[in-house]
Amino acid sequence: MADFSLDLDSFDFGDFDSLETGVDVKQQPTPTPDVANIVTNLKKRAMVVFFVIDISGSMKGARIGAVNDAIRNVIPELRKREKGNTSAEIKIAVLEFSTRANWRTLSPEPVSTYKYNDIEQVYGGTNYGTAFAALNEKLSNRQFLSSTAGAYTPLIIFMTDGKPSDMGLYPEQLAILKQNKWFKHSTRAGIAIEEGALSPECKRVLLEFTENESNIYEAKNTVILAKQIELVTLTGVDLVTQQGSIQNSSTPVDTTVTHTPPPPSVQQSTPKVNLNRPSSSQTPPPAPPSNPTPPPQTAASPTLPIGDIDWENDFNF
Repeated sequence: MADFSLDLDSFDFGDFDSLETGVDVKQQPTPTPDVANIVTNLKKRAMVVFFVIDISGSMKGARIGAVNDAIRNVIPELRKREKGNTSAEIKIAVLEFSTRANWRTLSPEPVSTYKYNDIEQVYGGTNYGTAFAALNEKLSNRQFLSSTAGAYTPLIIFMTDGKPSDMGLYPEQLAILKQNKWFKHSTRAGIAIEEGALSPECKRVLLEFTENESNIYEAKNTVILAKQIELVTLTGVDLVTQQGSIQNSSTPVDTTVTHTPPPPSVQQSTPKVNLNRPSSSQTPPPAPPSNPTPPPQTAASPTLPIGDIDWENDFNF
């Protein structure tokens, strides 16, 4: 085999480094990265729109038809909103309720691919409590608000055509729902449909739900109903994504339901007397507070900036 030798003196390495490796690191060219190989790590935050729909027997016909038309028509508009927003991924969740509650979406579905299926079957009573319980279960980081990139506060639109059938039962479920921190920070609207718009009981419960009288809408006919659903949805999404608070995954909202125990009763017992000291030196028991701290209240839902509209004449899609 022939000898092979390399005369390093015949090569010009430039300025040698201090270790005499023959390579001057400072003189080496820095490669320019290929833009096509750069992977961005930007993620949109989820913005979930909850439609809570009364499907009791009185909603059959034109009423449920108007709801179907409105939601189907608003989906393309929401897709436009999402394309124009670099930080929000809009998702849809649909809850129907009557005697029972049922989620039509097993999880929030991206509006970019969501296809709304019309509600065709209506039946039963108007049990608000079942809807409130179902909402409370899913308003959680472990359920419908589990986006890895964090989430905007939700928009909840509750629509019904009558007063609760469970007048004696719904208050307990609503009280539990109001302890849910996602619910406290949500933007909420209520739509009272036809007979519901004429029912003081219906509007009273919607006020309890929204905690904002400005966010209660009266749909006295199905044409107005369709317009209201569309405008409330689009205005609510704009409000939340532009002004609503964002909850990042690093600081999630704690939705654990905590029940505040009642204040302990004051025991009227005879104080123990120290027989080794005069009774006049005994320390009296502490008096109960004269002004106990009231329980915290649910924050009112942000007001939707819709303003005064003549729904019959002024607003057209």
